[in-house]
Amino acid sequence: MVHQIKFESVEQKLAHLNSLMTIPSINPKKYDENEEYQKMDYIEHAEFGIGFIEEIISKHEVRAFFPVGEKVLKQKKYLVTQLN
Repeated sequence: MVHQIKFESVEQKLAHLNSLMTIPSINPKKYDENEEYQKMDYIEHAEFGIGFIEEIISKHEVRAFFPVGEKVLKQKKYLVTQLN
């Protein structure tokens, strides 16, 4: 079974995001609605900034966490990644 990361609070999500940002060898993927993402992917969104994919909601939606809060992002490409 794959270990699932669960966050209990916004503070934990921010701490995780800050830890990603301090590792120079990890670069965020530029967000593109035509790309496929998986849970915990580290992304850079043109409007919301640096964040990570928190949940695959459906075949065409992901929930991402950014310093400004959670955002649901629409995807054009069919997501084949296992849904949560």
